[in-house]
Amino acid sequence: MKSNHKIIIGNSIDALDKIEKNSIATIVTSPPYNIGKNYGKYKDKIDKNKWEELIFEVLKKSKNALKPNGSFFLNVSPVPDSKTKEIIPLDSISYNLAKEAGYYLRNSIIWHFNNMQNPTKRLSGRWESVLWLVKDLDDYIFNLNDIRIPYITKNDKRLNPTGGRNPTDVWYFDRVNNMTKTKLGLSDVPTMFPVPMIERIIKMSSKKKDKILDPFAGSGTTALAAKNLSRDSISIEIDDKYREIIRKRLKDEFEPK
Repeated sequence: MKSNHKIIIGNSIDALDKIEKNSIATIVTSPPYNIGKNYGKYKDKIDKNKWEELIFEVLKKSKNALKPNGSFFLNVSPVPDSKTKEIIPLDSISYNLAKEAGYYLRNSIIWHFNNMQNPTKRLSGRWESVLWLVKDLDDYIFNLNDIRIPYITKNDKRLNPTGGRNPTDVWYFDRVNNMTKTKLGLSDVPTMFPVPMIERIIKMSSKKKDKILDPFAGSGTTALAAKNLSRDSISIEIDDKYREIIRKRLKDEFEPK
């Protein structure tokens, strides 16, 4: 099934004003964590209050673009403060900003993974949050049968006849490591979503031909997952270098499902 994929180069806050109201089924994104990553034109080290203002504005303007039954999946992580090294719970901060913007939290999904650095003065971090936010707690899309996973026990008669169990709110997906990035020709991309995780999110919260939005698109994994699943997409990215990266991935890595 043919799908359409638009790329907007520019500031997320300004670009969101141009998105048609009530047109987006699902928003999936991971904003900069304000820890000094190299994102090209964007400076990933700003005053904490400025970072919160950015996230709030994106949440508020995205809500206008979402359909009444739409969902916003926001991936954030606990991060160490650059000076004190205290852990800053970006998921808690983002939840409060989302509530102020008028969202409801449907689930706080734990994304668990293994491949990451090992600190020596605290426990090794092995998870990030995906906040599943909705505009209306009584009206939102949740296609559970599209994301069921295999049962551990096979012969229990009480099992759901559709052939799988609810994947729960703890998900295991490997992070995209540097070796994989190099194979894809994306070694300069600082962070990337695992495609299967974004496909699960899109399948559970939208239907074919729906429109999926990523306000911090980066290398375009959200657009790729949308194309794989016959959804349209809009990718907003501040740095023009990602335009061709996204286009190339949509061509070279496309795997229709």
